[in-house]
Amino acid sequence: MVSPLHSNGRAELQDDKVVTSLGEMATRPDIRPELLLRLSGKLQTTLELSQLLEIFFDEMQQAVLVDGMSFSHSGNNLLLSYGRNSVHSASYRLQTHQDYMGDLVFHRSTRFREHELANIEGLLSTLVYPMRNALRYHEALAASFRDPLTGAGNRVALDRTLTRELELAKRHGQNLSILMLDLDHFKLVNDEYGHSMGDQVLKEAASCMTNCIRQTDMCFRYGGEEFLILLSNAESAGALRIAERIRKSIGALAFNNDKGSLQITCSVGCATMNLDDSVDSLIQRADDALYMAKRNGRNRVICDTDEMEIPAEQTERR
Repeated sequence: MVSPLHSNGRAELQDDKVVTSLGEMATRPDIRPELLLRLSGKLQTTLELSQLLEIFFDEMQQAVLVDGMSFSHSGNNLLLSYGRNSVHSASYRLQTHQDYMGDLVFHRSTRFREHELANIEGLLSTLVYPMRNALRYHEALAASFRDPLTGAGNRVALDRTLTRELELAKRHGQNLSILMLDLDHFKLVNDEYGHSMGDQVLKEAASCMTNCIRQTDMCFRYGGEEFLILLSNAESAGALRIAERIRKSIGALAFNNDKGSLQITCSVGCATMNLDDSVDSLIQRADDALYMAKRNGRNRVICDTDEMEIPAEQTERR
């Protein structure tokens, strides 16, 4: 179903294909059959969401003059735009009985007339099933780059992302920092409280990390109880502040099961990119700083420069 989100739309797409009037006087779509046939064929040629929407935007302009189109899907954190925004807009929600497929907004400098809205709604009927397939492909692809337990990015995602972000930071002269984080005494958690408690600790610790970083930052499970956090456009001082926020947040977690109560701590090593850094050298410097934090008593944040340690009171493990 494609439902208008604005008051001036007067058509509704039912059963994904048939446009029915909500009033006897509602304007019906006036679209050449060959346009619909060509559009339907082109929309079947890709599962890439951005390419699918670009095809739709280019083809629809033969039936309706629009300046721009934007797509959003809050559940998948997607926002795509084509053309330019203008004063007037028409908004639609794409949905079948089982699937929500996002919201589309069309923009232009003059008001949409009734027959143009009807044509938009007729064209949207060709987009529903290709959009659903593209979103499922996007979700499956995204899942292949996530750690199934914690939801953080996995090593494959880390390798691709860090290489790209390092190159971009150097090209544009921006800062980039990484944090290597390790949960202290995690083996004892599994040994004394069980692996189900260990899984819970990992999931909640990862959630803490995600809540403490910015939307432009990314968290990856590096292995076991170790995580790597990528901080875009962050210098050493800013990275240390974020690291300390994460350390305190994880230290405030409390866990309980039939074997008792538990609190955990973490150690963090921080490194900021140098112009001659490779991915391996940057990770190595952060890992060395993490090792220093472990050697100096755990539950602390240390930068690889060895001069910017943020001391932490030792917290007894309970």
